[in-house]
Amino acid sequence: MRNLIFNSLNKVRPLWRLVIFLSITFLINIPLQILLQSLMPQGFLRGYVSASIYLLSVLTSLYIQVKYLDKSSFKKYGLRINKIWMKEFSFGFLIPIIQLSLFFMFLYLTGNLTITNFFTTSSPDYAFMSAFVSEFFGLIIGSSVEEIFFRAFLFYVVYEALRTFKKDPVKRALIILFLIAPLFGIAHIDNTGATIMSTINLGLDAIIMCLPFLITGRLGMSIGMHLSWNFFQGAVFGFAISGNIAKASIMEISILDNLITGGTFGAEGSVLFILLDIIAFGLLLLWKKRYNLKGFVNPSIEENYKMSIV
Repeated sequence: MRNLIFNSLNKVRPLWRLVIFLSITFLINIPLQILLQSLMPQGFLRGYVSASIYLLSVLTSLYIQVKYLDKSSFKKYGLRINKIWMKEFSFGFLIPIIQLSLFFMFLYLTGNLTITNFFTTSSPDYAFMSAFVSEFFGLIIGSSVEEIFFRAFLFYVVYEALRTFKKDPVKRALIILFLIAPLFGIAHIDNTGATIMSTINLGLDAIIMCLPFLITGRLGMSIGMHLSWNFFQGAVFGFAISGNIAKASIMEISILDNLITGGTFGAEGSVLFILLDIIAFGLLLLWKKRYNLKGFVNPSIEENYKMSIV
């Protein structure tokens, strides 16, 4: 029975660590969300508290992993926030601004998009600024949680699970990059307007957003890219965010529903998305060259893993 739970290193097996992570997250988040709904009326304030509870449940679950199962630190999962972390976050935040500005201008100049209004909300009950701030806050939480889980925690779970299958740490990390990526696309398959193309595109995007974590060993750039993409796509340019409509947007647009625009799903459903990811990849290479980062897998990935199994 013990061998079913613990491996030869006397560590809890990766599958059980994943189950524990998800279970603790749900056990904290769900009861508190139910309590919140009974205590506070629906509105932006409840939304702030709800999002904060969600983030707290994930960070608490991760802390338990770090403290009692990994016996490592938040650094392993790329969450030691310092000057270089913030610099990488800022660069990551810039990348989608470039991508989406080019996408927006192309659609506008080709007649696939028209601007119909400015400073709009998805409901007449919303004041623009309140909805805009609420949207940004929610995107901070959502982007951070998805990056923590998909790009860092799940990565190390699979990294450990494959330790006997692929000894070379670099090859193992790159294999995992392509194994996990499709899950990000599948996670959005039920969203409004989702297609086979949007699912594939999100899988490719998961690779692009995971590369900064592999290259630097930190989540700063990945979180910056994810947050900026969602924010500028929905709250600035007025596109759907993977099928979801932002509470408020600086621009209201009308687009043709075709493969070029991505239709009701947003830019991730467009045939042009691969070009946007190529732009992002090129910018990542420039950053890598600028800071003389060797290879695509930072040595800290393996070092952090070894520290957690001692």
